[in-house]
Amino acid sequence: MTVKEYLNLFSNNGLVKVQVKFKDHDGSVATQTMNPIEINELISSSGKEFITQMTFDDWLFEIYKYEIDPIKNIITIRAKKSSSNG
Repeated sequence: MTVKEYLNLFSNNGLVKVQVKFKDHDGSVATQTMNPIEINELISSSGKEFITQMTFDDWLFEIYKYEIDPIKNIITIRAKKSSSNG
């Protein structure tokens, strides 16, 4: 399975804001924008599940929750540091 890099996932065009919240980690990454159809980027290559790992500036994190707010047009990705980071 190929792990996707957050900064390469979305077009950074569109009305939907994509933000990341880290659990127990002080880091931050840029908020991006996307079109609703780009939600497909959060689905595994098999099409059977959501991706549960993602890199942020080449640091591996586990994704434990996706939150979608259709009224405010915001997707929040909640991530925690992967045990693989050491």
